[in-house]
This record gives sequence, C-alpha cells and structure tokens, in this order.
Amino acid sequence: MESTPLKIINSLDSYFPQEISFLSYSNPFRFLVTVILSGSSTDKMAEISAERLFSVFADASSLKDAKVEEIEELIHSSGLFRAKARNIKALSEIVAEKGIPDTLEELVKLPGVGEKTASCYLQRVLKKNAVVVDTHFERTAFRLGLTDTHDRNKAAREIKERIPEKYWNRLSDTVNSLGRQKCRPKPNCSQCPVEKLCPKNGINP
Repeated sequence: MESTPLKIINSLDSYFPQEISFLSYSNPFRFLVTVILSGSSTDKMAEISAERLFSVFADASSLKDAKVEEIEELIHSSGLFRAKARNIKALSEIVAEKGIPDTLEELVKLPGVGEKTASCYLQRVLKKNAVVVDTHFERTAFRLGLTDTHDRNKAAREIKERIPEKYWNRLSDTVNSLGRQKCRPKPNCSQCPVEKLCPKNGINP
C-alpha cells in the first residue's frame, strides 16, 4: 500500500508535464550565474539580467576583469544587484582559474552560491540527484507534510531522509510548479491535484 508522500509524488508526476524548466540553459557558468541572479527576484528578471551581462562579458575569463560597477549596471534589474555583482565578480575569478566544482559541499563554498543554487546546478548541469528548495518549494512541501520546517536547508535534509533519491529531481520540479500555480501564499486548494492528500488542506500556515 502506497504511503501518502508516495501518493503525492505519483499524483504530481502524472499531473505536470514531463519536461519542466524554470531557467534556460546554454552553458554551466552562465546557468550558475543566472541562478544566483534569480535570488530575491523572478526567473524572468534573472534571464533578462543574464542576457545583458553575457552580451558584454561572454564567460568567466572576461567577466573576472570587469569592474564591479559595470556588473552592477548590467544586472541592476535583478534586485540586490550590488551584493550579486560582488559575488559574480569573485565567482568569475575562481571559475576562470579553477573551473566549477561538482559536489554540493564544494559548490556552496563559492561566492553567492547557497544550497539552492548549488542543487540547481547539480540537477540541471551535472544531471545528479538533488533537492532544490526555494520559496515556492518550501511553502508547498511544508503544507503537503513532506517537511516539518520552514528552514530551507533543513527542509532539503529532511526530504532527502524521507524520500528515496530517485524521486528528488522530479519532486523538486513538480512541487515547485505546484507552489507557483496552485499552492501560492493564498492557496487555491479547490484547483489542486493533490487536495485530498494534503494534510493542511484549506489552511494557510
């Protein structure tokens, strides 16, 4: 007999398209920077900022020599642009010299790269299993009872402990999509494909 989490996983898997993409991918470094730009912003604004940035500085080798002020001007629309510009400058210097690491533990040591950004990179670029926890995922996973915490890093660890690894990537995408479309800050429970399985149905914690 299926557990409730597995029923939720399978229901969401059937409901959403098999191909889900939140940010476009062209090369590893650009994708990593775009995910950084998406923090405290929207995917659309992150894509716009990335397009402007990489139309001037094509790669880490050219970006490392840019002035922080130049980067700020190009990514201004992404929000928190000053901190992001400093991190992108420092990141490009490291990547130009050493390349991009391939483990969560090493990725999170890079400037501007938190666990969510690192997990996105592992999943999309390296095709590794990862749990990607952003605002949409955390809110929705908590309501669905997949995690008991609002702390994103703790939520990622809890889900890794509770959910078999083979589901991590797809679950990251489907729960995120549900959070964007139905399980918003004010949830639209009547339109949710897992309404009957949700332990917090109708509750707005």
